[in-house]
Order: sequence, then C-alpha cells, then structure tokens
Amino acid sequence: MIEDGEVIAGRMDKSVLGAGGGAMIHVTWLELGPAAARDLIDQVQVVINHWLIHWGFTIGVADTVADTDTLLEIDTIIQDAKKVVSGLVKKGQSGDLKRQPGFSMYESFEATVNTALNGAMQNAGQAASDSLSRHNNFKATVSSGSKGSNTNIAQILACVGQQNVEGKRIKSGFAKRTLPHFMKDDLGPEARGFVENSYLKGLSPQEFYFHAMGGREGLIDTACKTAETGYIQRRLVKSMESVMVHYDGTVRNAEGHIIQFLYGEDGMSGEYCEFQVIPILDMSDKDFDKKYKFHSDNPGMMMRGQTLVPYLEHKAREDIVNDHELITLLKEEYDALCDARTELRKVAWSRGRELSAEVKFVIPVNFQRLILRAQRNFHVSTSEPTDLHPKMVILAVKRLLSELIVVKGDDKLSQEAQKNATVLFSILTRTYLASKKILKDYRMSRAAFDYLIGEIKSRFQKAFANPGEMCGVIAAQSIGEPATQMTLNTFHFAGVSSKNVTLGVPRLKEIINVSKQLKTPGVEVHLRDDIGFDQDKAQNVIKTLEYTTLRSLTEYTEIVYDPDPKTSVIPEDQQMVQDHWDMVRLFLHRCSIVPPISLYHPPPPPTFLSNQNVFFCSCL
Repeated sequence: MIEDGEVIAGRMDKSVLGAGGGAMIHVTWLELGPAAARDLIDQVQVVINHWLIHWGFTIGVADTVADTDTLLEIDTIIQDAKKVVSGLVKKGQSGDLKRQPGFSMYESFEATVNTALNGAMQNAGQAASDSLSRHNNFKATVSSGSKGSNTNIAQILACVGQQNVEGKRIKSGFAKRTLPHFMKDDLGPEARGFVENSYLKGLSPQEFYFHAMGGREGLIDTACKTAETGYIQRRLVKSMESVMVHYDGTVRNAEGHIIQFLYGEDGMSGEYCEFQVIPILDMSDKDFDKKYKFHSDNPGMMMRGQTLVPYLEHKAREDIVNDHELITLLKEEYDALCDARTELRKVAWSRGRELSAEVKFVIPVNFQRLILRAQRNFHVSTSEPTDLHPKMVILAVKRLLSELIVVKGDDKLSQEAQKNATVLFSILTRTYLASKKILKDYRMSRAAFDYLIGEIKSRFQKAFANPGEMCGVIAAQSIGEPATQMTLNTFHFAGVSSKNVTLGVPRLKEIINVSKQLKTPGVEVHLRDDIGFDQDKAQNVIKTLEYTTLRSLTEYTEIVYDPDPKTSVIPEDQQMVQDHWDMVRLFLHRCSIVPPISLYHPPPPPTFLSNQNVFFCSCL
C-alpha cells in the first residue's frame, strides 16, 4: 500500500514491480501517465543501487549447506524412493504391475518409475527449501522472484534428480546397459540416470556422464528451438501484418475481410484492462441480501458496537419506507443485481472457471482505486451520515449504464453485440455502485459520487481500441515472445523430467501448422451422469475405447500355400472352412438358386429376396 509516495505496508518484489496483474508500473501508467511510470522505473533502480552500496548482497558456500537433520531427511526420502523402484522392478518382472491405458507393460513401468524418482527430487528439494532460514541469500533470491526457482535450491542442496533424455530415463547405449559399469538388464535408479548426489556433495563419474547427457540435450534444444520459434514468429507476423482495427470498430485485413466484428469481442484495448475480482460471484444468498438489500425495519441504520447509528439522513430513511417510486427502484436494482450474479456465474462456468473469490476477470476501469481516490479527494468521513439519496444513486447508475455504448445501432445484432461487449463491465458497475454499498460502505458525498460517475465514464471511453491499431502484429509478437522465452527457460532445467516430448515449442508448431498426425494424440471422454464416479464402469469404458492393433493380439503369423479353398491343410482351420461353405450352400438354397454353380466364385446377387431371406443376407 502506497499513499502520497510513501510505502505504508507490504514488500516490493517481482509480483509487485514486475509484469502481471496489479503490477505497480502498470498501475502507475494507468493512474498517473507514462512520464510517472518512467520516473518510477528510474528511481526504483536508484533506490536499489543505494541499498546495495550500504548493505551489499552476496551468496557464498554457507548458503548452500543444509543442517544435519535436513540431510538425514533428504537421505530418507531418496532411500524410500529407491525401495519403491526396486518394488516396481519386482512387480514388473513377475507381471503383477498394473498396465496403464494405451501403454505396454514396459512403458507403464518406465512412466511409474520416472514419476517416483522425480517426486523424490521434488520432496527432497522441498525439505531443503523449508529448512533454510529467511536470511538465506539463495532463498531471498528465489522468494523475491529475481532469479532461480525451488528446483535450483533442490539440486544444489538435496539431489540433482533423475536425468531425462527425450522425456525418458537414460536408454541403453551398450548391449542391454547404459554404461559398462553396470550389470546387463539393470533397471534400478542408478543404472538408468538417477543422480542421487547434490551439486554441493559432487557427482560420481557415472552420474556426471548421465548429467552431461541431459545437459547436452538442453543445449541442442535451445539452439534448434530458438531458430524454430523465430521462424514461427516470422510466419505469424507475415500472415497477420495487415490486420488492423478500423473506424467502424471491426478488425480487418488488407483485403477487407472481417477477422473480428469487435476487437477482442469487447472493443477494449489491452493496456487499459486489469485483472479484477467481482465479489458477488461466490457470495451466499444471506451475505448477498445483507450487502445489497435495504430492509424495512430500521433502513439506513447500522449497528456500531451496541447502538444503532444512521448512515443516511432522516429524509432518505423515511423515503425508503414510504416513497413508492423509490421502493420500486430499489426492488428493480436488487433484481438486476440477482440477474447479474446469475449471468456472471454462467460466464465464469462457460470459461471453465471455478466459482471462487479468487477468480479474476479482465475488465477496464479499476473501481476500487477510483472509489478510494474519490474518498480521499473529497475528504469523505466513513463515520458520518451521507447527504446522498438512494434515488440519486440508482438513477445515476442507470444513466451511466445506458451511456456506455460500444456498438451503436438499434437492430437485434447490434444490441446483442453491445450486450456481449459490456456484460462484465455492467456486472462490475452494478456490484460496486449498488446504492447500499455506495451509501453504507463508502459513505459517498454528492460531490464525490458525481466525480466517481464522471471518472468511470471517461476512463471507459478512453479504454476503447483506437482505429489504426495494428493488432495483428501485436498478436503475433504476443505468441512469439513467450515461445522464445519458453525455449530459453527449458535450458535451465536440463535433464529434469521433461514429462512429455510434445510440450512447448513442438506442440505450438503442431497447432500453428494444423498437423494431421499429432505426436501425442489424445481424446477427452466425458462419462454420462449415471456412471458418476464408479471406477469399474469408467475402467470398462477405457477398455472398450482402448487403441488396439492386430499386432498386440497376434502371437505369430505365417503364410501357407493352400491349393483347395473347399478344405484346408491347416487342422485348426478345417472346421471354420467347412462352416463357411455350409453357410454358402444354405444361402443358395434359401434364395432358390439351384446348383450347379461354381463354388470357386461368389454367387451372383439374387434378383428377389422375400422377408425370410433378408436375415441370412445380413448374417453373411
């Protein structure tokens, strides 16, 4: 919290200063303009430099050493993981291991072992990280968000972990083993690239070799994928370079083809939008009623300690009970709020969000900050009754909502587009500018409320995407930049479980190229309600849908010369062939086609079939 340039509460770290929702630089740009945002960046750097001159910051070997208890705990975690793996090896050899859907027994074994060993590294790292004091310089670097992650701490202090090449444990390079130092067919952790030591302890020669294999893959990946993401970005830019916001609000390319009827489907420019919480999303009926409804007994009064105190003037309190027009307006407002809550839940549900207080929506105009500014600028006292009347608030909000026009036009399509464009903003407006909230919680004076309404309107209009905005190139860069960054980040986790070969750039490539043959094809099946959470029924569905090839069912195949089709030289097939020719004879007899007819050729189709013959046709 910062007031008048003074930090009152909180700490400055990457989540406050860096990119992301609610970042200080973005908020400064929105509230005070680009010059103030530039000054903030410059002056924060000066403050940090001075702090470093006075206090210094260094990382030494002392920061990398865990205490004895932690080292024992780490050792226990690793030994337990090894026991789990040896148990899995025995299960696999005896054929007791449960096969995962779509995997062979060996693939299932490998996936389970990899999960167990990667889990051991994570758990050991968590134990190491938890043991460090908040004064540890490594931990400070990670928790402030300036560099590194818990994986780095885990590898330095606890255990480097399972090395992966192409998303799998190290494969056999020699005959049935990874290195000549191991037994043949050894499936244990050490023989397949599990590095038990930490960087602090130092790696054994075998571990070093396996780690070099993982690191090599990281280097090659970085080199190849940097070029690949550069090419992806170039193609995206070239295909979208002419896409622009036009004066009628549509987004079109050079040929005039409409890409979007409204930029972003709401016409708002991205830099003016923020992640905002809408508190009514998960509010219970009881709390909702308490927050937004005026009750007939003692309206405009609230409990402070043991006494009832007014937050409205006497005239307004009387009108809530006696003025029929106001009563109707209050009912309409409450009903509109109920509808808004239902609509919001539909929107959240359709976007696959949970109905929790943490869900954030991307909407322009930050109401909380505007309300705080209005209270401060007009010296609003939250302990005194307000001179504002509920009727004024409701009518002003109604007028405001009718003036927030994104799509002009009275036809049905324009009205539907207008509704869709402003649905979230309208809900946010109703939530924060509900009469009871304005009067009771914020105690707005008339002047402060008028300022607030004017400010909301002007900021909403300012947030429109400007005609001439080359949004196609911006969209291309917005995919290209994170894709390139993602490649560079994978380098830092060389060898650490890649989990899947088609994550990151290869997957992005598949999507952009609209590849016909995916590396990791998958299907998501939603079970009917009557199956519910029944594990056995779900398992049966998996078995029914499971991808099965003839190869997985065939023990052996051979080609046999069989000169006479009426019999067979293979004893197992003789009965089947006999049954086949019996069926053919029966069919011919039923169809009244009299022999002689050559059985070496299929019979000609009958010219007429009676009802009783249809059954035999379908059988054949």
